[in-house]
Amino acid sequence: MAAAAAAVQAAPLAPSVQAVAQAAYPNIPPAAPPPPPPGVYPGAPPTAAPYPYAAAQGPPPGMTAVMYQAYPGGPQQMYYIPTASMHPNAQSGLLAGLRSQIRNLASTESLEGFSFGQLFSEVFKRHGTDAEEEYFMAGAPKTTPALDLVETGWPKPWMFFRLLAGFVIAFAALYVSWIFTQNVPLLPALMIMGAFGVPVATMVLLFEMNTPRNVSMVVLGRLFLIGGLAGLCVVSFEYMKLPGSAIIDKIPGIVEETAKLAMVILVVRSVRYKYELNGILFGAAVGAGFGSFETTFYGFQSLLGGLGQGADAAAAAMVNTLVMRAVLAPFMHVTWTAIAAGAFWRVKQDRPFSAGMLGDGRFLKAFALPVVMHTAWDISILLPNLNGLVDIGIWIATGFITWYVLFGMVQQGLRQVKQEQVTHLQSALATVEATLGLGTMRA
Repeated sequence: MAAAAAAVQAAPLAPSVQAVAQAAYPNIPPAAPPPPPPGVYPGAPPTAAPYPYAAAQGPPPGMTAVMYQAYPGGPQQMYYIPTASMHPNAQSGLLAGLRSQIRNLASTESLEGFSFGQLFSEVFKRHGTDAEEEYFMAGAPKTTPALDLVETGWPKPWMFFRLLAGFVIAFAALYVSWIFTQNVPLLPALMIMGAFGVPVATMVLLFEMNTPRNVSMVVLGRLFLIGGLAGLCVVSFEYMKLPGSAIIDKIPGIVEETAKLAMVILVVRSVRYKYELNGILFGAAVGAGFGSFETTFYGFQSLLGGLGQGADAAAAAMVNTLVMRAVLAPFMHVTWTAIAAGAFWRVKQDRPFSAGMLGDGRFLKAFALPVVMHTAWDISILLPNLNGLVDIGIWIATGFITWYVLFGMVQQGLRQVKQEQVTHLQSALATVEATLGLGTMRA
C-alpha cells in the first residue's frame, strides 16, 4: 500500500484515475501539476493565488500573465512570460517589417543570393589592359553581346574601384602640390577631381551591373553632361520664376527629382533600351552629372567664402566641402535618380514614351521613395535648429534604404533579363521545330 501511495503522489494521473486515488487514499496530497508550457520565462514563479486575485495584483514589469490548464476541469496555473517587445527577436521582427514595407513601396522582392563579399570579389584581382578596353567598348550595336551570353546572376564589378582609386590619388597629389607651391591654377583641377570622382565611380559601378551590356559610354557621357547641366538649369529657373518658389526652396526633393527624371526621358527616347537595368543606369548618369556640377558649385562657394581669411583658409574650406560631398555622393543624386528612372523603365520597357506611363501606380510608388529620401536628407532646411547627430542619423538611414531599394531593383532587372532569355530560347526552339516539321508531327 505504501508503494501505491508513493506512486499516486509521484506521478500526475488522468482526471478519473486521480479521483479514484483521492477517494482511496484521502490523506495523500494530489499530484504535482505538470511543468509550465514551452516558452515560459525561465525562473518566473507560478502564482498560487486564484486567477482573479492574481489579475488584481498585476504581472511584474515587462511580463504578461498567461493561464495554463493541464486538463479540462483541472486546476489553473498562472505563469508570466516576457511581453512581445521584450523578446530577443522583436527588434529583428521590426526591421523585417520595415524592409517588407520598403519592398512593397518599391515593388521589389527580398534579396536572394546577395553577398557583398561575392559582389566585390573581383575588385582586387588582376585585370589587364585588354579587359579594361573591352569593358568600355561595350554597348554599341556591334559590341553588345548576344542575349544568350548575358549573365543573369549577381555581377562582380571591379572597374569602378580603379576609377575611384585614380581620382583619390589625383586629388591627394593636387592638394599636396597646392600646399607646397600655392599655385593658384591647381585649384580648378582640385575642384574637378573632388567634385567628379565619386559620382563618376558610382555611375561606373551601375554600368557594370547593367549585365546586358547594351548601353555605350557615349550614351552615358551625353546623359552625364546634357542631363546633368540641363537639370541644374531647370532647377535654378524653377526656383527663380515659379510662384511660391519660397516654399519649393524648402523642399528641393520634389523639384530636383522631377527635373532629373525629365532629363532622362528627354535624352533617351530609343525603344532599343528595354531593360529595367538600362533605366537604372540612365538615371545614375544624369544623377552623377547633376551631383558633380552641384558639388562644384558648393566647392566654389566655399572657396569664395574663405578668401577673406587668406588663400590657405579658402583652399582648406573648399577641400573640406569637396571631401564631405564626395563621401556622401554614393547615397545622394546618383542613386536617387537611378531608382526613379529604373522605376519608370519598369513600366516603359520597349514602348515609346507616353504620358500615361507617369500615372502608373508601380512607377508612382517607387518614385515617391527618392523624393522622400531627398526631402529627409535636406531636413535641416525645414528644421534649421536640428541637432547635428540627428541629421547624421537621418543620412545613414536614408542611405541604407536607398541602396537596399536599388539592389532590389537590380535583382528585379536581372530576373527580367533571365525571363527574356527563356522567352528567346522558347521562340528559337519553336522556329526550329517549325522548320523541321516537328510541330506537325507532334500534332
